[in-house]
Amino acid sequence: MRYSWTVAFSCCLLLLIGVPVRAQEVAPLPSTPLVLPAFSLGGALSAAERRELDAWLDAMRKWQRMDKRWHNEPKHDAFGRIRDRAAMPEAPDWLEARCATLGPALALNPTDPLGAACRILAGVDEDPTAEAIRASTAAKRADAEKVVKNSFLTRVHIDGLWTTTSTDYRMYGIVGSHISLVDVGRVQFFGPPGVILLSVPDGNGSREIRAGYTWGMSIRLGDVRLFAQSKNLTLFLTVTKVWVTGSAYSGLGSGGFDIAGFSLAPRRHSKN
Repeated sequence: MRYSWTVAFSCCLLLLIGVPVRAQEVAPLPSTPLVLPAFSLGGALSAAERRELDAWLDAMRKWQRMDKRWHNEPKHDAFGRIRDRAAMPEAPDWLEARCATLGPALALNPTDPLGAACRILAGVDEDPTAEAIRASTAAKRADAEKVVKNSFLTRVHIDGLWTTTSTDYRMYGIVGSHISLVDVGRVQFFGPPGVILLSVPDGNGSREIRAGYTWGMSIRLGDVRLFAQSKNLTLFLTVTKVWVTGSAYSGLGSGGFDIAGFSLAPRRHSKN
């Protein structure tokens, strides 16, 4: 019972203390918005200067669009004929002196006619689209002019897994090599004869190893990876004529035989 009277007395004391505090609260003062006048660089222009400035800005915008379209290229008309490109419009005589007096104030209101004119005159009012086109064109030109150096070894082929295609005397190419000279798309032609070791019949039911000379072309099939983390070799299908030397078997004759197989060469570097 004594505990309940203590709690009730404490609550009453808190209520009596809170009433004066709320009475002392002051209502906030009404706020009044402050409107600042817009900053204008063109306010100092006369009517004649404003008309002259507007005409020059309009001419400059048209010239910039033309320069963006025919940048570093001859201008053409609708029929494809080359036309003289219009010169950049001359700025009003008084504009440069007026811009010199403004200084850093140009950045305060770049949409003002005088500010826009001064920015164009200073070369800071660049067209983002035109700049993107120019940068892309320069990058493509630099890429096209890039010199890609490839080692002479990319033309050296290692031959293997060869066999004759249309003869009664089956020959097998074990290992060989040739050097390509001329490229036509995916096809490479080799001029100096390549060499290859062949397994040829000896006329006694057995076979012998003889050297042969090859002359033909190689067709690029694709890049492969061998003993490396990335593709380091190019696989070719090679179709050639082969001439066997030093064989005692007269049945082979002295003419060339059609033979085909595969070859590998170091992968070439490309611009990409």
